[in-house]
Amino acid sequence: MPLIERTNSPSQQLLNNYELRLMSQLLEREQGISPAQIVEGTGATERLLRETAQLLTTEQELALYTRLAQFNRDPFLGIRVGERINLPNYGILASAMMAAYNLGEALELLAEFAPLVSWASHSQLTAERYGEEDCACLTIFPTATDPAAAELEIDSTFASIQVVFNELSAKPVQFALLDMTRTGSADSLSYHRRLFACPLRTRRKRNALLIAQSVLNTPLPHPQPEHQKLFRDLCQQSTRVLTEKRGLVAAVRNRLLEVDGRVPSLEQLAQQFDVSARTLRRQLRAAGVTFQSLLDESRYRESKRYLASTDMTVEAIGRRLGYADARSFRTAFRRWSGQTPLEHRKAQ
Repeated sequence: MPLIERTNSPSQQLLNNYELRLMSQLLEREQGISPAQIVEGTGATERLLRETAQLLTTEQELALYTRLAQFNRDPFLGIRVGERINLPNYGILASAMMAAYNLGEALELLAEFAPLVSWASHSQLTAERYGEEDCACLTIFPTATDPAAAELEIDSTFASIQVVFNELSAKPVQFALLDMTRTGSADSLSYHRRLFACPLRTRRKRNALLIAQSVLNTPLPHPQPEHQKLFRDLCQQSTRVLTEKRGLVAAVRNRLLEVDGRVPSLEQLAQQFDVSARTLRRQLRAAGVTFQSLLDESRYRESKRYLASTDMTVEAIGRRLGYADARSFRTAFRRWSGQTPLEHRKAQ
């Protein structure tokens, strides 16, 4: 299926509103906050919150997360909503995950086709050692920048993953570790401890869950190897359809946010989108951007995040963003900001 010739503007990038709809319903029923209060000033309408067939723009989603967080008095709202987003809500991705041989394959599918679950936030799957165990680490980068709104989004995402993995295995699945940027006392995590039953660490510099390799090797009850290719093809097709609806530029940005030292080339991205490099270059130009400008934008955004929220050295950040050496990264950062990376860090 060919990509659209012209991409949508950011205000036209559509997002599923199911999660926000559930949050709104709970706030109305339990805290007396009306949908009219929630949507005020967000550009969304009450109809968008009532009907699952209605879709939200990126800006509306961010504004609604912020409004919900402002009104919310329930510290467990996000996690309660996430518990209700189970396997059937994952659509065709659920079929692909259920057909997998084990939890590890299901997790890889979830990371690969994350846009089918949440288009705006993005994830990264890496290997990590924790204690005596080799683990897979799934890091979630929330859409919302407001801390309270980001907590709602992260709580909901992790709770949903826990529920889905329990359903896939037909028994409780225990994560090895859950890291969260959120603050709060031990009492404020009582609901989290009940659901996850694994070590929890707050005030971290990431939102990540670790799953031991021994758990990931657990066979699923009903693998369907003969259908795996079909379901993967359907997931890829659905991703392409979403790409068309939500904009090529947004899709490229989403892929580039996951650089982590493995910056895809224009040719590699074109292959992922099932078009030629020449076609992708032309479509980006028609949208008023270039591959290099999007790459610079993503690198600049991520470099500022690493400088502000981690203790990583300039050399390590440069490697993470795909630069051959620290000098190249410093030169690029000065071109973007007029400062060196260390000058920017000291100014924060």
